[in-house]
Amino acid sequence: MLRRRTILVGTAAGLAVTATPAFASSDLKSLVDSKVAALAEYDTVAVGAFRGREQYSVRGDRIFQIGSITKTFTAVALALTDHVDDPLARHLPRRFPAPEGVTMGQLSAHTSGLPRLPPGLIEHPDFDLRDPYAHITEEFLITALKQTTLLTPPGTAYLYSNYGAGLLGLALSRNYEALIRHRISIPLRLKDTTLTLTGEQRRRKVQGYDSNGAATPDWRLPLIAGAGGLYGTVDDLLRYMRAHLGDAPGFLKPALNLVQQPRFEISAGYEVGLAWHMYTLPSGRTVTFHDGGTGGFTSIAMFSPKDNTGVAIIVNKFNSEMFSHGTELLEAL
Repeated sequence: MLRRRTILVGTAAGLAVTATPAFASSDLKSLVDSKVAALAEYDTVAVGAFRGREQYSVRGDRIFQIGSITKTFTAVALALTDHVDDPLARHLPRRFPAPEGVTMGQLSAHTSGLPRLPPGLIEHPDFDLRDPYAHITEEFLITALKQTTLLTPPGTAYLYSNYGAGLLGLALSRNYEALIRHRISIPLRLKDTTLTLTGEQRRRKVQGYDSNGAATPDWRLPLIAGAGGLYGTVDDLLRYMRAHLGDAPGFLKPALNLVQQPRFEISAGYEVGLAWHMYTLPSGRTVTFHDGGTGGFTSIAMFSPKDNTGVAIIVNKFNSEMFSHGTELLEAL
């Protein structure tokens, strides 16, 4: 499913769905336990699912970096404002030159025309593949913006951009962590969805491993945390998806509905809203999803609004088949 790397994180340019295997039981616990067993090659696996009011998870309180699923939180924060169709230039700090014609909503829907990564990122003398965004400073980002050329006219094509999502988070707030905590995490009781871990949370935080099995540091995303900087748990992701299906405070419901509305057709049966992607499976079921990954973690969150079902999976290593694992479990619910 994922055609990513060299370095970040994100939803696929192409999707591959394998046939859903037969499960021995439709019992929710058995289904989740079976998926955990199927991912036993990984050092730490967290899996959870809900079906209606029924919910079950394995290692649901273990903390991982959730990578690009962060972009959906950035999208909700945007949807809580009246700025979805505003020019980016109106909201970036004054020192930052904004690309001409790009709107806040286009950044979230990946239709801005911005490249996937900031110009000069990989060429920077401090670039480290193990922590590729750590060297981004204000001066670096200002220089990158001056060197940026849009690859397509804004609003005309889907081009997944970590760069764009990071700029969106910066435009929404210079304190992204406080924005997400006060507007989303606290109202939804997502106690472990944060940028900065407490001592107690660090004791529950899982070590990540690179594709070769070597322990690797967590990624740091200064200035562009809105692209992929959040930590979280499977239990928090399940609660978060339930909120998108209506289990949320009244002030959040319009924003949670807005982010799920299609804004651009990527291909037949594949659309994007504000960060969330909608894909029609071979079975005919439409799922709303986002995946993510940093150097040591791979994650997916997906739900079916029609069936009131949802799945979250996180492993502490890169996994190119996460979309298939998620859809297999969701289809079995």
